[in-house]
Amino acid sequence: MSENAGTSTIIVDKTANAAPLGFTGLGLAAVLLSLSYIGVYPVGSMIVSMSIFLGGFAQVFAGIMCWKKGDVFAGTAFSAFGLFWFSLAGLIVMPAMGWIEASSGMAMAAYLFIWGVYTFVMLIITMKIGVRALQVVFLTLFILFMLLAVVNATGSAGLLVVAGYVGLLLGLASMYTALAMVMNEVHGKTVAPL
Repeated sequence: MSENAGTSTIIVDKTANAAPLGFTGLGLAAVLLSLSYIGVYPVGSMIVSMSIFLGGFAQVFAGIMCWKKGDVFAGTAFSAFGLFWFSLAGLIVMPAMGWIEASSGMAMAAYLFIWGVYTFVMLIITMKIGVRALQVVFLTLFILFMLLAVVNATGSAGLLVVAGYVGLLLGLASMYTALAMVMNEVHGKTVAPL
């Protein structure tokens, strides 16, 4: 009989919930981009920077951390949408640098439409999870992608403003979700319902 028989090692996962970081990245980047759709300011370096450093990195980091914890939904969603923000920044920066031609309206419509389809499937999955705040985030994100696909296909300036307001709702819902998660965890009880 081995001397180590009957002993086991217990590993305690002390890593924090990364979802609030991911929702913060989505929320802040979405609000600032949506303000440009409404006409508050043009798309510029602030939008590109937020897309890369908060929308992109924050969500990818959150996705990797959620994956480590075994949360396949959050790991997939945050990683995929974080990479969306990187690709959006690339669509703005690469043509500006002369690396490649800007995408046509129809190409951008297809890009946004396929992200909308992906988001719709993720929305359906949130119905099983049952967290209302999560459902609001994915519903508004789905509507936003579809509106932006139509805007890019048609060039409708009025619909872009509508999309901007939907994006604001998305961003605010995402920030609420992030802050509610942090607040509830810090207080050890439900202070802000999800």
